[in-house]
Amino acid sequence: MAGPSLEQWISDLGLQPVDDPDVDKPVYRLPPPDGRITLSAALEARISASIREARERRNLSRSKLAPLLGLSEAVYARYDTSVSRLTVGRLIHLCEVLGASPEELLAPAAHHLWGENQSKVDLLLACIGKLRGFDEETLQDVFSLLNRLGKSGHGGNGAASAAPLLPGPLNL
Repeated sequence: MAGPSLEQWISDLGLQPVDDPDVDKPVYRLPPPDGRITLSAALEARISASIREARERRNLSRSKLAPLLGLSEAVYARYDTSVSRLTVGRLIHLCEVLGASPEELLAPAAHHLWGENQSKVDLLLACIGKLRGFDEETLQDVFSLLNRLGKSGHGGNGAASAAPLLPGPLNL
């Protein structure tokens, strides 16, 4: 499969090599705007804290949440306290049973993936929250507007470039 070289991919994304004590080999990470890269253990702790906070905002105890996941309270507690790492499948299941968006659970752990500063992160997450409430027709209208803004030079970072990757009728 042709594509960019590994070096080109690393350069294009701005990835930096990181020696993470929890990983046997060097890994490449995207440095956040403050330049401090979060290592694996700290990232897992942030994800656990985010999930725990989401559970607590919903006034759900571990004993109530664990059975919804098919787990004992003791096993669930290992996720809540960052003793065990979550799989992506378990994270999706947590979104379902908490009624949470992936952004709610992941953005606090890796806010740099949503924006360069907290103001942009908050704005983007608020926009995503609003978008989730729209019906399909309204989403089509919003997408058309965003596509037009991207083509007219607004948006700053090539907002329209994502359009060809979307399936079906969204490619307007």
